Amino acid sequence: MNKKIFISFLVAMVAFSACNKTIEPDDKRLGYVYFPLEIGRYVVYEVDEKNYTILDSNQVFYQLKEIVTDTFTNLAGQKQFVLERYKRANDLANWQIDSVWSAVRTGSQAIKFENNIPYIKLVFPVERNSSWNGNAYNDKGENIYRITDFRKSRTFGEINLPNTVKVQMGNDSSLVSQVKREEIFAEDIGLVFMERINVRFKADPANLGKGKIESGKIEKFTIIDFGKE
Repeated sequence: MNKKIFISFLVAMVAFSACNKTIEPDDKRLGYVYFPLEIGRYVVYEVDEKNYTILDSNQVFYQLKEIVTDTFTNLAGQKQFVLERYKRANDLANWQIDSVWSAVRTGSQAIKFENNIPYIKLVFPVERNSSWNGNAYNDKGENIYRITDFRKSRTFGEINLPNTVKVQMGNDSSLVSQVKREEIFAEDIGLVFMERINVRFKADPANLGKGKIESGKIEKFTIIDFGKE
């Protein structure tokens, strides 16, 4: 085989390989699958809420269901999805409406309106170590969100999730307080876990630095069911 024929053969092989390479769909490649929006989709969470005061503390458990029920066109001309949120004490209780939120997914951002306050939950493409100001569209001051775990498998109870990303939304800790929030998103489901910590520690000489909580709240939302109605 002379040199020209050999080079032509290599070019043909490269072209054949490129044509037969599996191309990841845009929704998955860009990360849209971590924030799916479709009428009928729902997720149910087990919520563990601990409340602390100077005099007392208590812990409550309940379930929260978030379901996409409708859409509307917002002032920017975007399709905005309505998220109805329901609460119940346990599996035997009836769902009661708790609140109505909404969400928008653009080509570059996933925005959730929590009690009408917009937060940028993800930016696209979803990439390892990417960061952004989650409060860019509200007046709560800059808060840098950062992806700290990328495409990691996780298990919550009996639910196995092969592809998740974790977003750290702040972790400010000192001898007298801790403010922390993180959210985990799973492919084709959305939010599957959230932890919010906002507490003050006892600061008297006998307890300083021991992490004993004096007041505040700790909340954990963990997925227990999901699907489409």
